[in-house]
Amino acid sequence: MYVTVCGLSEGDILRKLLKSMGGSIFIGELSRGCQLCMKGGKLVLFVTGLCENPVTCSWYCPISYERKGRDVIYANECLVHNDGDIINEAILSSADGTGITGGEPLLVLDRTIHYIQLLKDYFGEVHHIHLYTAMKRIDKYDIKKLADAGLDEIRFHILTEEESGVLASVDDSLNVGVEIPAIPERMESMKKLIKSFEKYRVDFLNINELEFAETNAYQLKERGFKLENYSIAAVEGSEDVAIELLKWAESNTDLNIHYCPSRLKGGVQLKNRLLRRAKNVAKPYEKITREGLLLKGVIIFDKSDENINSLYSIFKKHKTPDKLLYFNPKKFRIETSIEIAKKIAEETKKKGFKVGILEEYPTDPPRLETAYTPL
Repeated sequence: MYVTVCGLSEGDILRKLLKSMGGSIFIGELSRGCQLCMKGGKLVLFVTGLCENPVTCSWYCPISYERKGRDVIYANECLVHNDGDIINEAILSSADGTGITGGEPLLVLDRTIHYIQLLKDYFGEVHHIHLYTAMKRIDKYDIKKLADAGLDEIRFHILTEEESGVLASVDDSLNVGVEIPAIPERMESMKKLIKSFEKYRVDFLNINELEFAETNAYQLKERGFKLENYSIAAVEGSEDVAIELLKWAESNTDLNIHYCPSRLKGGVQLKNRLLRRAKNVAKPYEKITREGLLLKGVIIFDKSDENINSLYSIFKKHKTPDKLLYFNPKKFRIETSIEIAKKIAEETKKKGFKVGILEEYPTDPPRLETAYTPL
């Protein structure tokens, strides 16, 4: 959820509204890429973990250890082995578009172009594709190749006024955005940075809340940053900077500006994307939560358990439909509905089996298990 802002002088009201809604704020128009992302409609295509500028920006880079510095490919949470994996994940996620990220996608330009063409050929021109890049120098011909392949929107990560010159490499064939982190104690330099974008055609600016992650926590702490109260990721003071910049921008620039808080990513974007996937992959016995997770009953046993056949006699006794039963050979458990698990819990436990309710992500493979409650 997001709100259009005018009259940002009411700072206290704005802050309460922002925190209560868990949403973002924008001045002007919100980019098409962001609109789809908030709805959970974007496939996140991570094309490589390799990066051109590991020293310059790595101190705040939140990429996980599994991906950072490694030439791996992921479609959402799924490791990609072939083109079919990407198309399949886009279908299962009901994706209306794709966000291409990394690492640095332009370090694997041919791969990136291939994936843009793949997605456009399969889903058509309506499938909106945006790309993130932190390259400091980009060949105009490379930009043209991306546009000709079907790229709709390009977003530049820019930290200094000098780096703004890269924006000159883009013609009218693409929508152009800039992404900057809201870094505490850098208010004046960030104002100058934003003003430097006005020399070029920039359709929108995204100000991102600075976040703690496992890979950047040490570097952030070394620089004196702290975790915001009541947050699991946000850097203290980053939102204050972003809101002050929005207030200043209302009367000092005509740029379309969007503030994206960390809680929006998990509380809205990710949740909506998981809900889309859950609706497509949930088995008949699985219940979808409001957060897009899956709930089900499980009966757990040891692979050497000789009483396994007695479970089926219990299911037969209660006339349990076959579609509400699934034997998971990897986990050595039988999966069923919560209602059935509760109904047969006592009988099943008397025979030495464990019975409970399991919550997990709707992602494959494997599904991340988030909670188990024994019955």
